[in-house]
Amino acid sequence: TIERIILLYSNPGEVIFSPFGGIGSEGYQAIKMKRKSISIELKESYFTLNKKNHYAATELNKQLTLF
Repeated sequence: TIERIILLYSNPGEVIFSPFGGIGSEGYQAIKMKRKSISIELKESYFTLNKKNHYAATELNKQLTLF
């Protein structure tokens, strides 16, 4: 799974690069796991979903770190 690959091959604070970002699954999981994410996507509709997913993961992290 995406989570396992990120866990095995990166450390918190590192950048996860996704050259074919799609809807942002890798970036979403990376951000949830305290990594940074760079995604590239040419299709506008996918990019919009990618951006929403990245934002959702960022907001989730903010909620989890408040308590």
